[in-house]
Amino acid sequence: MNQLPLLPTGQQEFSEIRQTRRIYVDKTDFIYRLITHSSYFFFLSRPRRFGKSLLINTLKELFAGRKELFQKLYIYDKIDWIPYPIIHIDCSKLGFRELGLKYALENRLQEIANEYQIQLYENALGLLFAELIRKLYEKTHLKVVILVDEYDKPITDVLEQGDKNQAHENREVLRMFYSIVKGSSAYIRFMFLTGITRFTKVSLFSDLNNLVDITFHKDFHNMLGYTQNEIHHYFTPHLQFIAKETSKNIDDLWKEIKFWYNGYSWNGKDKLYNPFSVLCYLDAREARNFWFESGTPKMLINLLRKEWLYDLRNLKASMSLISNFDIDNLNPETLLFQTGYLTIDSIDEFGDFVLNYPNYEVELSMTQYLIGSYSFQMRHASTANQIAAAIRKNDLELLKETINILFADIPAEIFIANKEAYYHSVLYLALKLAGFHIQAEIRTSKGRIDAVLAYENRIYLFEFKLDQNASIALEQIRNKDYFKKYLHTDKELYLVGINFSSVKKEIESCEVIKVPK
Repeated sequence: MNQLPLLPTGQQEFSEIRQTRRIYVDKTDFIYRLITHSSYFFFLSRPRRFGKSLLINTLKELFAGRKELFQKLYIYDKIDWIPYPIIHIDCSKLGFRELGLKYALENRLQEIANEYQIQLYENALGLLFAELIRKLYEKTHLKVVILVDEYDKPITDVLEQGDKNQAHENREVLRMFYSIVKGSSAYIRFMFLTGITRFTKVSLFSDLNNLVDITFHKDFHNMLGYTQNEIHHYFTPHLQFIAKETSKNIDDLWKEIKFWYNGYSWNGKDKLYNPFSVLCYLDAREARNFWFESGTPKMLINLLRKEWLYDLRNLKASMSLISNFDIDNLNPETLLFQTGYLTIDSIDEFGDFVLNYPNYEVELSMTQYLIGSYSFQMRHASTANQIAAAIRKNDLELLKETINILFADIPAEIFIANKEAYYHSVLYLALKLAGFHIQAEIRTSKGRIDAVLAYENRIYLFEFKLDQNASIALEQIRNKDYFKKYLHTDKELYLVGINFSSVKKEIESCEVIKVPK
């Protein structure tokens, strides 16, 4: 293990990666395209843990003229290594929660001015920013590079806390801050902003109409994240070591890492791995859910529960819908896409995007978040194991008892108000978390089946009823011939009728019939 190249797990400092001889996946060909582009002002949106901060830091070292850090990289002999004056702002480190956003930005501008031994006199935030840009140019006789990481943090963080008024205030501060950029463009060599969410230009960048959004640009699709070829090129020795250590076939490991961590796409064709998850996997030498451990999207989960969205497969969305984040009109598809829980699986004949989970890790994370939120309890992992055991044993009585555990913690007042929605959502999520392929509300020529679950050589067709009885549910499956579309398979077919009692908050009766071949 000591002979393997060091992994850059958790490292966001380009200089640290290079100086300690850790693996750096060379993305400088994209950086070269970026800095030689006809425009100077860029924005890129990508999910968390996708390499945005490392990209910003790499740009910082490049524009600082630190050529020695880029030896053997694509860009090394392609540019003139000029040390430009740099305004670098990491919004996650401003301290805006404690200081207030306006003062935090003013404080950061003063810090940069002190580094360059410049005196600033303006009082208004925007004018202070413009003064710093102009004076940096006048002192160095070089145009200024502006790098902003996590530009949206001051808005999304307060939204996570449910403070929409503060989000509006912070958005207005940022709008005023960036409004001077256009008027200062004669002094600017390059400007690059990154974040998770993409706000409309009208709401935040109304005065910066020359900002180029490269989020969906085909020339920069693979600038962040790892491609399949990059995984092979840089990390094959680590995978070979894992294969030897675990006595697994190397081809099986390739399939495992692809199943867990590949699949992100911004064009519906090219697929990318989450770099953070891949590095954690190579370091831990086992596949597990690293995404779940890195943060909980409280705002998104609350929105999904409010909208009763739990089956997130094959959602349709237009470019305008998933591209624009609106504080006053939060849209589930927009949030799901921009935060990385859904990705572009394909583009239909009308040009709309078909959104799906990028991989198993993300699907598992979202299922865990949702079932915890819908069932108001966090011991779902052990419950899922019991559900899986019940299905494997074909023990529907055990399944009934286990699912009732999930319903037990739902507060009575919430359950009474939303009982049918909770009933369907928790059942679906419980079965999904148990690791089974389950589909909700499958259409047939005579109606819709509530749920279909497939496991090995068995298919279960579920019909749910509320405050009736299981016999009625079972009769509906038979009378409407819901099962006939599955008769051609060579699998055992089970019809399951379940009745739920809203008074007792539990499955009251369950009847099962095996369909004869």
